[in-house]
Amino acid sequence: MTEIDIVGGIYREKCAFPYWDQLFGSAGRAANALVGHIEKIRLHSALADEERTLANAVFAEGNIELKITPRERQVVFDYLHCLSVPKIFPDHGVTQLTMPDVTGDVIVKFGMLESDPCVNGDYVVYDPQSSSNPLSFSESGSTANHLAIIANRGEILGMVKTTSVDEAVRILFDAEKADVIVVKDGINGATVYERAGPSHVPAYVTQNVFSIGSGDVFVAAFALAWAVQRHPPAVAADFASRSTADYVETCLLPIKPLTGNPAPRNQAFKTGGNIYLAGPFRELGQRMMIDDARKQLVSLGMSVFSPIHDIGPGSAEIVVRQDLSAIEQCDAVFAILNGSSPGTVFEVGYARLRTH
Repeated sequence: MTEIDIVGGIYREKCAFPYWDQLFGSAGRAANALVGHIEKIRLHSALADEERTLANAVFAEGNIELKITPRERQVVFDYLHCLSVPKIFPDHGVTQLTMPDVTGDVIVKFGMLESDPCVNGDYVVYDPQSSSNPLSFSESGSTANHLAIIANRGEILGMVKTTSVDEAVRILFDAEKADVIVVKDGINGATVYERAGPSHVPAYVTQNVFSIGSGDVFVAAFALAWAVQRHPPAVAADFASRSTADYVETCLLPIKPLTGNPAPRNQAFKTGGNIYLAGPFRELGQRMMIDDARKQLVSLGMSVFSPIHDIGPGSAEIVVRQDLSAIEQCDAVFAILNGSSPGTVFEVGYARLRTH
């Protein structure tokens, strides 16, 4: 019988756009992702008394066995939109608690806000889950015969306080005795480091992007393929990337099984280029949306021309001519069609005219 122990946070997730209100967290989502693939799933986490009834309902359908340590209050991650940085409540910090040690053949451990439990397993997959203070796997006294560390670039660098990913990986191989280290890099995909050398796994194109919990699904899928089914790390990471693409496109769990003929998907590439950011900015809410869109596009490596940032307010006789000139020099237009904005519609129409 296949078994897995999943250790980590169960938290309330709320998002305004698109609407989302679920009791998941990293460990909860990973457990749901693996329903139907593993016969026995034990979920080790912490909950407040007020959350127990909902948690029992959420995880009962998948026959997930809850191993719960009481905590004082519920923890909520509140997102304005799924790409935004969440506000975490309670905002004065989460009370630390001690959770029982976990021993098992296959363990997935996520970093938690309220605890750093010790795990001891044969195959262990560890995700530190912290951009500000990522803890090393062994810091809690945890051990593994076979260890995979999965983290984004910032977490990898933060665990060893260095500015070089290659150096961080080398240090972690020695200090943590890891078999494999997977460094995720958003749209650039992931690099799978083994002692024999690195390999690259792409991210895949999706029609929609719901990013909350995407990393949790990656970890769960990798654990299934590598720790349970014993596929090579590069195969497991590619399966994890494809499973993540399915999730961010549909929000559906559990993940699909690993097959020899996966559904075709195009690889995602960070192409760069000059983007004209069109949208209304006369009101406070509109300006906040423009600011956030500009920030997100820049983070993807784009060179962004934003009329309100790069030209500023002014008379139509001057501003419109500069706007249209900028459209002609850009590679694409990213338009926010939110509310009534004749100027934005005109800019989109002008850009379409220029492509024909």
